[in-house]
Amino acid sequence: MKNDTVVSLKDVLSLDLFNKCQILTKEDQIDQGVQSINVMLDVEIIEWLEANQIILTTGKIFEKETTEQMVSLFEAIAQKGVSAVFIKINPYISQLPLEVIEVCNDNHLAVIDLDYEVTFTDIFTEVYHEMFSKQTSVLQRVETLHKDTMNVVVNGGNIEDVLKSIHKTISAPVFVRDYYFEDTYFLKDYFEDDYALLYENIDSSIFDSKNNKMIVDRMAYKEEVVERLVIPIFVKNKVHGHIVAYGKESPFTNYDQLGLETASNIIALEFLKKISVQEVENKYKIEFFDDLISMDEIRRSKAIDRAGNFRFAENAYYVILDIDLQMPSHLSEADLVFKAAYLIEMICKDLGRSYMILNKSDSIYILVMLKEGENLSVVKRYVEYIYDILSSKIKKGQTSIGAGRIYQGLSQVHLSLNDATKALEAAKYYLPDHQVYFEEMGIYKILSQPSIQNELSLFYKDTLEKLVQYDTRKDTELVKTLEVYFECNGNLKKMSESLFTHYNTILYRLNRIQDILQLTLDNEEQRYAIHTALKFNRMRHQSS
Repeated sequence: MKNDTVVSLKDVLSLDLFNKCQILTKEDQIDQGVQSINVMLDVEIIEWLEANQIILTTGKIFEKETTEQMVSLFEAIAQKGVSAVFIKINPYISQLPLEVIEVCNDNHLAVIDLDYEVTFTDIFTEVYHEMFSKQTSVLQRVETLHKDTMNVVVNGGNIEDVLKSIHKTISAPVFVRDYYFEDTYFLKDYFEDDYALLYENIDSSIFDSKNNKMIVDRMAYKEEVVERLVIPIFVKNKVHGHIVAYGKESPFTNYDQLGLETASNIIALEFLKKISVQEVENKYKIEFFDDLISMDEIRRSKAIDRAGNFRFAENAYYVILDIDLQMPSHLSEADLVFKAAYLIEMICKDLGRSYMILNKSDSIYILVMLKEGENLSVVKRYVEYIYDILSSKIKKGQTSIGAGRIYQGLSQVHLSLNDATKALEAAKYYLPDHQVYFEEMGIYKILSQPSIQNELSLFYKDTLEKLVQYDTRKDTELVKTLEVYFECNGNLKKMSESLFTHYNTILYRLNRIQDILQLTLDNEEQRYAIHTALKFNRMRHQSS
């Protein structure tokens, strides 16, 4: 990164103060930066010298030095990274030995014959004024950029408008990544030829909430290597996104870095505004939804009266989806639900139905108004689309979705919610799929009803409990054998293959099961009862 706050030796020598000075070394030695000034009154100062310093001295300290000693001294000065030595040669010595000039040229150390009339005090004053002026100029430019971008936001501009303001003084391609809302901002019209390659780079790079430090690195671009600058954007003390800029035409300067760091604070305000708007909207949606699903008919009636505000028709057809997200380790539960709700919002906009998304604690509900005549196939398209997007965007997590029945009328929405909740429990605990539709749950639609749970528990005790207890005591797998029996429709050969167990062993186990349960699998009623008890056992076992 180029430091545009550093004064070069060439800038120093252009000051009027040095009009009568003579450069004794090669002209190409004056391109070095200057960061400070020091005075050398004796050779002992060498150990305190620093890189990029100007050393001021007189020929007096060399009066008694041999040529070899002077060569060694200037070699030591060069090794310290000093930019230049300004020497008042006259009247102390006639000239510097040629060997000294040669060693300075070899070590890229500029030597300047300083006019005797120029005081060291004047040099300190003039050079430091030049340094401060350059630093002040950069800070003033940064302040101007800050004011311009802040005015953009104050006047209702968005992040694209902020990027346009930045582009006025920073010509590099700049991307803004938003991890909460899964958005990427870039002035495509300004850098159309670069967009595809740079977007591919930023999309494949691992920049997330763990990267909380500024990064300056390099990357391959169109058969060359360019500089890349990555600056975190903090919202509520968390990394909410990054600014990623590419020094395509030239290396970045201090102004570029400071300007983008300032812009990151303003972009953070825009991010915070989006979060706040969504939080307020969600609050009003939850109030409406809670009234709509209430068992209190008065509250439901009031919600229906307000439904038009959310583009819902009273007698249309509705379905509710219930979504559960298992949390990746790098996201908090609230962050995860918030991010998922935003992604779902983007999906639902594309699907062209009136909808409402609510994030409540650790769950997300979606209320969708269907068009007349639409059936479960439309709901499945919604669910599959949402599941695929969430699974791809929220990595290392698990998405489960339960879909309720379709009901006509807003007054019936609470029924679809009950169905969706049961379907979600099935998706999470006892059915193999992570997308479950209540209408397709078969016998589980009945087994999941709360009103019959006590009766089901008694039924389980009368039918299957003895076998479960036997497995526990004897460490056997008779319950599993019974499950495979029904999966294979009683085909002993298939059971043997599925369990990797000999045919005779399977036969023995089935006889033992019938003895323990005191039933016969040849009896249709008894067979149906035990099959039902197995399903209930799976529900109670997985849910506990």
